[in-house]
Amino acid sequence: MPKPGAPEALSRAQENAVRRAADRRGPRDAALIALLLGAGDRAEECQRLRAGDVPITARSGTARLHGKGDEVRTVPLPVPARERLTAWLQVRAELPAARPAMADVVGDGLWAGQRGRLSVDGVTDVVRAVDKDAGLPGLRPHRLRHTYATRLREAGADHAQIQALLGHTSIETTARYFRASPTEVAELVGHALGY
Repeated sequence: MPKPGAPEALSRAQENAVRRAADRRGPRDAALIALLLGAGDRAEECQRLRAGDVPITARSGTARLHGKGDEVRTVPLPVPARERLTAWLQVRAELPAARPAMADVVGDGLWAGQRGRLSVDGVTDVVRAVDKDAGLPGLRPHRLRHTYATRLREAGADHAQIQALLGHTSIETTARYFRASPTEVAELVGHALGY
């Protein structure tokens, strides 16, 4: 039985639509989507983030992700994620003064919702709301993770780099991102053998 192609990633146009929709929804949603697309974190890893896990300076930034099996990895953040996280962190810093009762509930959690710290379902709900605004039904956080890994592969990252960035324990799990989709195979053949 043949192995399936790479996991389904967003096209560039879809990714841009998701980013624009998230930006329209406000700083928190823009930052959350930018982090999922810019760090490849799982919904659970995104939800677990504390404000101190995303140190950002003018020139660099990282996300310290707490993954499966209590594994911790640090992932560099691209400029769009850093910009949106910086904007959210500024808004988040004002929350205790605006809503004192919320400060105790959110604690040091990065993501604040209507009733306190966002849950994993809350992270998924943000993605679903953004997908509705972007016109992409059925979008879930894991597809944004697939998009992250696919963009890394397209940029020339090797198996080991993607494995480390995604926090996979098995290279076999990462190998699925290196299986060409039917579209990629057709483009390769057309490019290589086009007369």
